[in-house]
Amino acid sequence: MKTFLSGLLALGGVAALVMVLIPPKSDAPLRLVSSTQCFACHADVAAEWQESHHQFAFENPEVRRLSNNFANQECLACHAPRPVLSFKPGERVLARQSERGLGVDCLSCHSHPEGGVGTKNPNAKSDAPCQPRYVERMESVDHCAACHNQHKTVEQWRAAPPELKGTGCIDCHMPEEFRAGGRRGRNHAFKASHDLAALQSAVEMKVGKDGNGAFVTLENVGAGHNFPTDERSRAADLQVRWQHADGSWGSWVQIHRFRDPYRDETDLTNTQLPSGATERYALPPDGVTQSGSAEVRLLYRTNPFMPDGEAKELYRLSLEV
Repeated sequence: MKTFLSGLLALGGVAALVMVLIPPKSDAPLRLVSSTQCFACHADVAAEWQESHHQFAFENPEVRRLSNNFANQECLACHAPRPVLSFKPGERVLARQSERGLGVDCLSCHSHPEGGVGTKNPNAKSDAPCQPRYVERMESVDHCAACHNQHKTVEQWRAAPPELKGTGCIDCHMPEEFRAGGRRGRNHAFKASHDLAALQSAVEMKVGKDGNGAFVTLENVGAGHNFPTDERSRAADLQVRWQHADGSWGSWVQIHRFRDPYRDETDLTNTQLPSGATERYALPPDGVTQSGSAEVRLLYRTNPFMPDGEAKELYRLSLEV
C-alpha cells in the first residue's frame, strides 16, 4: 500500500509539471462583433491605441468642423472604416454603420473576412480565442493605403529615396515594443503628425546668408513621403521676424506655406516638400528698419486656419545679418 501511494504521488507530481509546461487549450473561439472584446487580452496594445488619433478619428472636433460634421460623407469611410481586409489590397474602404465612435479600431485593421483576426506574425497561436491567422499584407503599404492613399501618401512613398522609405509605413509609424512578459510587438499609438519629436525628425531647418542676402532652407530628411502629407487640412509655415533698432521685435512675416490644398481651392497649388528634397527661401523684410537680427520659425498646423498660438513650433533659429 505504501508503494502504491508513493506511485500515485509521483504520478500527481508529473501531472502537475505537465500542466505547468503545457498550458491548457485556450477558451472557445470568440465571435468578434466589437473591438471592445479585444481589450481584456490585449490591454497594453489597447492602451497605446487609446493615445492614438486612430481612436480619435471619428470624434476629432477638427475633422467634424472641416467635414461639416460629416455632411461630407467621403470622410466617413476612413474615420469609421469597415474591416480593411474585406477589400482588395489598396482598394478604398467603405464606412461602417456601427460603433463609429471607436474610430479606426482593432477590427478596422485586423478583422478577417473568413473569421478571426489577421496578424503579421507568422507564428500566431491559432487556437487563441480571437483565432489569429497570418496575413502577409498586414505589414505592407497596401494595408495602410486603403485610407492613407486618399491624399496620395503611398504614391509619395513609392517615389521616395530608398534610404528614407524603409520597407513600409510601419517601420516609422509602428516601432517595435517589448511588453509585459517579454513579448515583442508593434506600438499602436501611431505617433506621427501629432507628436513633436516625430515631426522634428522629419525635417531639418537651417538659416544663413550669402551674397544674395539672408535665407532659410528646409530639407525633408526623415519622412518617406511629402511634408506635410495625408490630410489636406495639415499645413506647415515658415515665418520670420526682425528685431528693430530699439530692441523690440516686429511681427512674424510669412515666408512659405507647405500644404496640399483642397480640390475647391483652385487658386492654390501643392506646395508640400517631397521626401529627400531641399528648398531655399529668401528672408523678406517687414518694412521697418532692422537691427540686423532675425528669428525664423517653422509652425505645424493640423488645421490650416489654426491660430499661430495653437500651432506646434518645430524649430526657431536666430540669425545675425
